[in-house]
Amino acid sequence: MSPSERADLARRLAVLIPAPRAGERTRRRFVVVVVTAALFLIPWVAVLAWTLPPRYLAGHWRATWVGFDLVLAAALAATAWAAARRRQVLLLTAVVSSTLLVCDAWFDLMTAAGPDRWVSLGTALLVELPLAAWLLYVAHHLIRLSLRRMLTLSGESFTDLPLWRMPLFGVPPRHRRQR
Repeated sequence: MSPSERADLARRLAVLIPAPRAGERTRRRFVVVVVTAALFLIPWVAVLAWTLPPRYLAGHWRATWVGFDLVLAAALAATAWAAARRRQVLLLTAVVSSTLLVCDAWFDLMTAAGPDRWVSLGTALLVELPLAAWLLYVAHHLIRLSLRRMLTLSGESFTDLPLWRMPLFGVPPRHRRQR
């Protein structure tokens, strides 16, 4: 089969397979839970800012940091595995690894004292944050490539919208409005 014949066949098959659809009730529940959690955090952060002591002797300090770094290493290893195998899960592992790297940089900087602050600042600026940004860039780029390919195969034209404006696939819009 030629590439155009394969694309035509893929388009025809895509029409036969219904897109998964989340119910409106399920979507609404999801939005309510996430908004409630975000709103709950506002007063909680205020309470913490008001009541937490400026210094605190932490128990299980070594286990906390070693455990966190093990999770970070596992996330990076999963990202490397997914990239080497060219698996879609790379999108998730790259975002998770990026998030953990930013958290690591933040907590390193906030908990360091004395000369350790300079080491934390150096590793944050030279290693953790650039690697986190690169992983997010890779995930974003791969999402756009996947969407472009999927839309092309389904016979739709690819509009070069930013991800935050692109509708979810398989979830029917309640109403269309431009922002």
